[in-house]
Order: sequence, then C-alpha cells, then structure tokens
Amino acid sequence: MPRFVPRIVALLVAAFPLAAAAQTNATVTLLEYRATVPAGWTATKPTSSMRVAEYTVPTTAGVAELVVYYFGPGQGGSADANLARWKGQFSTPDGSPVYERITRDSTRVAALTIAEYRGTYARGVGAGSGPGGARPNNTLIAVVAETKSGTLFFQLFGANPAVAAARNAYLTFIRSMTPAPAR
Repeated sequence: MPRFVPRIVALLVAAFPLAAAAQTNATVTLLEYRATVPAGWTATKPTSSMRVAEYTVPTTAGVAELVVYYFGPGQGGSADANLARWKGQFSTPDGSPVYERITRDSTRVAALTIAEYRGTYARGVGAGSGPGGARPNNTLIAVVAETKSGTLFFQLFGANPAVAAARNAYLTFIRSMTPAPAR
C-alpha cells in the first residue's frame, strides 16, 4: 500500500466524522447525552438547524430514515399534541382507522412516549405534505424523549418492512442515552 493512503484515510475521517462513525458502534452526542449508534447506520448532514442528527438505516428489508429533532428549551409541543399531529399525517385507502400504538417507557435520562403509525404517510408539517407526497405502506415510529436538558423528538420512518426490521435497533439506540462526560 502506498504511504499516502493512510494519510488520505485519516484526512477523510477528520473531514467526515459522521460518515466514519456510522461504520462502527460509535457514539453521538444529543444535547448533553450520548447514544450508541448501531453499526451500519450512515449519518447524513442535518438538513435544518432543528435537526440534530440524521441517519440512513439499512436493513435486510430495505432502507429507513431516522431524524432527531430539538427545537430549543421548552419548544416542540407536548407529547400529546405531537401524537395527534403525527396520527393526522396517516390515512388508509379504505378510510378505516390508522394503526396506532402508544407506549410509555423511561430510561435513566428520559421519559419516553413511543408512537407507532402505519398507513399512507403524508409526511410534513401540520396535516402532512399533501396527497402528492403521500407514501403508501409506510410506518413512523416516533419517540418523544423528555430529558432534563430538553425534549428530543426521534422519528424512524419508511416502508413498513424496513421500519419493522430497524425497530429494535432504533429503540435500543434511544435507550442507550447516558449523560455525556463533562468537557
């Protein structure tokens, strides 16, 4: 191997630490907490200032997406208000009720509200992105994590089989949050 290859690799890792972190069980800092990122997840640059992390989550059943939001201290709305909004982004072809499963849990650092919805997903702000952007046979597993440092909103979404395959790793990722060491 040429001598310059290790230097190039080191430069790439320094320039793109999120991509490098996704290749191993690295950690990510979310507010004042660390979480263990599952191997194989690929970090992408957040597309807005409200997004603190984004990942592409490959599975044997397809690819899901994960977005982690933080809107600021006391911002983002209550868990119940978000549940109603997320449910409103789903519909079914025959007009029957949308699949909904709400559970509550906690970790050492956060109270968790876990919401799961399945159907045609019109992802977007408010009532959804409209009929042109609606995706049939999709699942959203959203988690509201109420920490002492603020509320984090996690959203795993995509085709039903991909989200089902990523579900356990996703919830393990959230439950892995621990206080980050002081700097």
